Amino acid sequence: MLAAFDEYLFIRVFNLSQNLPWLEELMVSITNLSAPVFFLIYLAGFIFLILKRSRKIIPYLLAPALALLAVQIIRYYYLRPRPFVALEIESLIEHAANGSLPSRHAVSAFAIALSILAINKKAGRVVLLLAFVTGLSRVMVGVHYPLDIITGALLAAAISFSIFGYFYKFSST
Repeated sequence: MLAAFDEYLFIRVFNLSQNLPWLEELMVSITNLSAPVFFLIYLAGFIFLILKRSRKIIPYLLAPALALLAVQIIRYYYLRPRPFVALEIESLIEHAANGSLPSRHAVSAFAIALSILAINKKAGRVVLLLAFVTGLSRVMVGVHYPLDIITGALLAAAISFSIFGYFYKFSST
């Protein structure tokens, strides 16, 4: 039931980009630019914490790293075919036919966004919006189902909140 709804939602979102050429181009650009943009955002946060000599640097480094490790572990045990493979459609970008659940892009984007949020609320909200748009772009270009993105965001949130919560609890004592 959930898989059928996920597929239905994917088809609706993917077809939206297919029917609006400007939206298709925008989503392809967003998905292609997301990795370097999030890297630069993450690097800026790292430099900010170094300059402030903040103890938050440890959870800032750990949360995204552990979230990406979790993706690797999950994908090792569970291989969900990407929508362009399972539905035999042509994605809008070149992509390997490897596992899609959870989305590595979503995990990375949301883990970085939540790490930024932990050091600066205003900037974090903006980066969270960018993470959401990145996730949406991954569906619209045909390489992820919506559930891949949601699972990635929830995984990033669980790990980020756990890591930052742990360090905040013990750094304040």
